[in-house]
Amino acid sequence: MSRKERDKKRSKKKKIRIFSIAFVFIYLIFRSVPVLHASTLKTAIVEEGILEDKIKLKGFIVKDERVYSAEGKGRIKLYKKEGERVKLGTKIAQVSLLDNNSFLREELKEVNKKIDSIEKIAKENKTMKSDKNKVNKNTNKVLDEIQDQIVYENYEEIPDLKKELYSFLGKQESIDGKNTLASQTLENLQKKKEKLIKEIANNTIDYISKESGIVSYKIDGIENLYSTENILNYNIDDIKELESQINIKTMKDGDKVNVKDKLFKIVDNHNWYILVQVDNIKTISPLKEGDNISAFIDNDDQKLKGKILKINRKGRQAVVVINFNSFFHNYYDKRIVDVELVKSRHEGLKIPIKSISEKDGIKGVYIKDISGIIRFRPIELLGKNEEYAIISSGDKNNNIKIEGSDDLVKTVKIFDEILLSNRKIREGQIVD
Repeated sequence: MSRKERDKKRSKKKKIRIFSIAFVFIYLIFRSVPVLHASTLKTAIVEEGILEDKIKLKGFIVKDERVYSAEGKGRIKLYKKEGERVKLGTKIAQVSLLDNNSFLREELKEVNKKIDSIEKIAKENKTMKSDKNKVNKNTNKVLDEIQDQIVYENYEEIPDLKKELYSFLGKQESIDGKNTLASQTLENLQKKKEKLIKEIANNTIDYISKESGIVSYKIDGIENLYSTENILNYNIDDIKELESQINIKTMKDGDKVNVKDKLFKIVDNHNWYILVQVDNIKTISPLKEGDNISAFIDNDDQKLKGKILKINRKGRQAVVVINFNSFFHNYYDKRIVDVELVKSRHEGLKIPIKSISEKDGIKGVYIKDISGIIRFRPIELLGKNEEYAIISSGDKNNNIKIEGSDDLVKTVKIFDEILLSNRKIREGQIVD
């Protein structure tokens, strides 16, 4: 072989070698592009979490409250603090009178008149009592007569005898019943009389709690307009008017008071209610009557447990009546509040909503497995909001069923690393 031929052959081999090296280099560049892209993708670790679907609405608190009013003109002294719990029979306030006790004296006159009337009735009943034995004898006599007439089959006499019997029985009942009622009423009036005499003598009026509960000197005028007895009947028109009727007045120690001025109120701290205003009934779905519900008031962290007693609808609007029986001391002096209702609560694996994508019509997420390869995992969505979703962790092997198939497929598990963006991602890519 000539030198020229050898040089030609050597040049050909060199060209082939250069081409092969260039081909491999170009291949590696193209192969590394998706890897480089994938390595820049942001990821998140799957953790367990809870998601609550909430809605914020306006609410109106209705409570069982008794208002105490001034019975005379004077200056008030307060014995209990605002918000303090008191027992039945506790002295709450005292009014030192500034006039001639005319209000109390008029009330004492009325009490004396009632006492005189009852004592007069009692005397009449005493006379009737002396005839009680006679009435009993006459009753027994008529009964014997009725039995005799039945034996001798003189039935035409029986109707008149029955009337006579009813007459004696009525007299006997009247004697016993009136006497009992009169004695009870007279006892109460005598106590009232003693109290009035003492107050006139001391020139003061004491105000004693007639129930246990929380004391409040803040009166807003709603106390006697909205009651717990009528709680199930309020509609959207009722609570729209409520806000305009509120006029808060607070009694302070040493204030001057006039007759019928509102002094304080005792509020039952056991059962209370919120009327929730709903402008679009669809926004509270899937809540319904009888549901137990969680709620937050005025952005407080305290979660309240309540029960939906009634949903009164009017067109698209509604009033939701919710009963609570705890933590009332935090809200006893409130009337209009912001209420955040928890419509649903889900527990499971928590993932960012933006990580969810779809492949072949199946919802899922892309994960980076232990070898750095991107894989698609179907998910079962339990609940979501604008930022996060709660998904099922599946059975003990992390398998779930997907719609349209009876086969089990592997889903996401806790501590998986999921990709936050699904743009330009394909299964099988490698992440460094």
